[in-house]
This record gives sequence, structure tokens and C-alpha cells, in this order.
Amino acid sequence: MKPVTVTSNGTRNGVEDSRADIRTPALWGVVRFEPGAERRVRDTMITFDSAASADLFAIENGWHDYQVTPLFFFVENVSRQVGGRSQLEAALARAARRPGPR
Repeated sequence: MKPVTVTSNGTRNGVEDSRADIRTPALWGVVRFEPGAERRVRDTMITFDSAASADLFAIENGWHDYQVTPLFFFVENVSRQVGGRSQLEAALARAARRPGPR
């Protein structure tokens, strides 16, 4: 399976695609796979500020079979704040308290 690159210009892996995900990831994570052809998930590490920092984490920890992935949260009206996650944390707290079905 080829990894999908999330972009903001409507492309998927560099090719124009109407199905491309144009959301901006709030954070990034890295998934490590068990050895073997089945690629079963061994573990996941989340909350990196960039794909590069998630990739660096995997490399520095000797992970050989892994995939960096964007993380999205089911919250309303979240905008990325430079220098911190306070806005995201506040939105997550509001979503957790929101009444009704999800």
C-alpha cells in the first residue's frame, strides 16, 4: 500500500485528485508494524507537531517498518496556533463536554 500524502492543494501523492484530503492535520503520528508481510500494527506514537518530527522519532528509535500519518480530531472550528496547542486542547475539551450523540 502506497502512503497517501495530505496536501492543501487538492493533490494526492503529487497528482491532481478530487478525492485528495485537503484538511490540515492538527498533529502527526507514526505507526510501527510487526515484522512480516501482513504489516500488523505493533504500536503507535502520536502528537508530533510535524511529519518530519514523527519520522525523526521513528528513525532515532530504530523503527524499520513504519508509516507517518496525519492526525485529525472530531472537533469543530479548530485553527492551528503558532507556538502551542492551547486552542486545540480547548476545542477537544469542549467536544468532550458537548451533549448529544456523536
